[in-house]
Amino acid sequence: MISIAIILACCGEIITGVDQPATATVGSVVPITVHINIPTVGNGGPDYLIFGFLVPKGWKAAQNTTITYNGPLGSGTMNLIPAGTVAKNGGGLDWPAYMKKTFQIGGNLIDDMEWVAYQSDKAYPHSDGNALSGDLNIKIKMGADGNNTLVKLGYVITDTGNGFTSDSNGTYYSEKVTDCFELTGGTGDLVDFCNPQLTTINPPKSLDNDIITLTFDGTVVDTKLIQGNPTETYLCATAYTSDGKTISVCEQTDKTKMVQTTSNSKKYQITFWPKSFFGTTGTQTITKIEYFITDKTGATKVGYGNTDAPFVYTFKCS
Repeated sequence: MISIAIILACCGEIITGVDQPATATVGSVVPITVHINIPTVGNGGPDYLIFGFLVPKGWKAAQNTTITYNGPLGSGTMNLIPAGTVAKNGGGLDWPAYMKKTFQIGGNLIDDMEWVAYQSDKAYPHSDGNALSGDLNIKIKMGADGNNTLVKLGYVITDTGNGFTSDSNGTYYSEKVTDCFELTGGTGDLVDFCNPQLTTINPPKSLDNDIITLTFDGTVVDTKLIQGNPTETYLCATAYTSDGKTISVCEQTDKTKMVQTTSNSKKYQITFWPKSFFGTTGTQTITKIEYFITDKTGATKVGYGNTDAPFVYTFKCS
C-alpha cells in the first residue's frame, strides 16, 4: 500500500470508507478496515503515513490495538508515535494534541476521548501521478474499562510532510467519524458519548476524594421539573460505601442547591467534594452514588432518562 507521501495530494477524499461493525462486546477483538485512496500529482517525498484513531480513553487503545497496512505498493505495520514527537505544521504540538486541536472529539459529547497516533514503518515518494490506495487493518480489544458504551469512533490520515493543511494543490488530510458504535456486555456504567444527557459529571472519571461538578441540562427533554422553568433545583443523593453503608443527603438547602449557569439557560450545576458532602469517615470509600434532581419542595424529582430510576455514578480513576 500506500505510497505514503501526500506532498502534492490532489483534491478528493483520502479515506474512502470504513468497514466497522455497529456493535461488539467488551473484551472482544474487533477488526476494522479503513480504505484509503490518495491521488497525487508531481514528485516529492518521501514521507510517512500518519493515522489517528479517536476512541474513549478508558479503552486504553495504545495498549490494545494493532494496525497493519496493505495494498498494491506493499504492506507493513503502523507504529505508535512516541509521545512528544512534534507534528508537522502543528505549532509545536505532538500528533495526538494536534489531532485533538484540529478535530476535537469528533462530535462526541463527553470529553473523555483521545486521539491515538500511528506512523507507517516505511516512507514512500510520489512518482508519476500514481493514485496511492490500500487498506489500514485495525484490530482492537474492546472496552478495557469494562463499561457499556455508545460512541462515535474517528479516523484521520495525513503525512509527515504536510500535516493537517490545505493549499492550491489540495487538502492533505481526511477525517471520517462513524455513526454511534455500541459496546455491550460490560459490568460498568453505560457511558453514552453520543446522546445529550440529562446529567453529566465532570471529570467523567474521579474518586470520592476529588471535587466534582454535576450538571443537570433541562434542555435535553421536557421534564416535570423544568416545565415551569424553576429557578431552584436541588440534588438528592445516596452514597454507597466500601464498608456496606449507605448515606443519603436529600434536603432542599444551600448545601444541595444547584445554580443555573446563566439566566433562563435551564442548565443547573453543583460543585462538591463527595467525602465532605456525605460526611464519610477516613476509612470509608464511596464506591458509587445514586441521585435525583428535585424541585424546592422535594416532591417533584427527575431520574435517569426522565424516569423514576436514579442516575448512577461509579467512582473510578480509569
